[in-house]
Amino acid sequence: MKKVLFIADFYRKELLGGAESNDANLIKYLSTRCDLVCRKSRNLTKKDINIADFVVVSNFIDISDELKDNIKDSKQYIIYEHDHKYVKTRDPSVFVNSVAPKDMIINEDFYTKAKSVVVLSKICKEILEKNIPAAAVHNIGCSLWSKDTFDYLEELSTKEKTEDLCIMKSSNPWKNYGKALEYCAHNNISPVELESPNYRKFLEQMSSCRRFLFIPGLLETFSRVSAEAKMMGLSLLTTPKKLGFCSEEIHKLSGVELINELKKRNEQALVKFEELLEL
Repeated sequence: MKKVLFIADFYRKELLGGAESNDANLIKYLSTRCDLVCRKSRNLTKKDINIADFVVVSNFIDISDELKDNIKDSKQYIIYEHDHKYVKTRDPSVFVNSVAPKDMIINEDFYTKAKSVVVLSKICKEILEKNIPAAAVHNIGCSLWSKDTFDYLEELSTKEKTEDLCIMKSSNPWKNYGKALEYCAHNNISPVELESPNYRKFLEQMSSCRRFLFIPGLLETFSRVSAEAKMMGLSLLTTPKKLGFCSEEIHKLSGVELINELKKRNEQALVKFEELLEL
């Protein structure tokens, strides 16, 4: 059985983030098809790399340059791209036409030598290819959810909506919680603030609302939470150019229609990962 090394800065048991939740579903799937070993980027060693047949690199902020060189010079690997780690700003949308000056591009060799860079949305593929033309980029057009979560989202999509508008309370400055509060104050709205650390309770609370307001501070590679809101039938108030989800045609769908389309995309994405890893 092929030995695959999976690298990330954090995992789902440590952090309830979009990237970590996404990774958790990929890890669960790959674990049934290969000998999968997970390592945090800060704890990675040369031995971990050397004994692997293939490497999947998710978030990699804490990997040293030496270990990145070791991976790109000795292993087949893919990058599962969550947040624009090829530009110093981590947000290419701040530049004209989303093209960063050469002195702002980082990790270029790491991206170009990857077998594939897997991204979550059309806009992220287009922007990455403009900034690093030599990279082999594949867009899966979705985040990843488990079957149980899709079933739960479908169940919640039928729930009566008793509240008007919700926002996500987050300490992550890029989620712009403060901006959302300002918008609500300016428009005399008393929002439901979503903050439960329990994922299912968070979704249940969101499902009771008619609208979800999200004003991202950078270009979100997909925005898992926005897709979840629409799967549960909420209207989405946002800045579309800052949301990878909105670059996909499916963002126009909602409820069961969107759930079914994302189920299909999830299945196709997992098959693609199998192909890339040659499992």
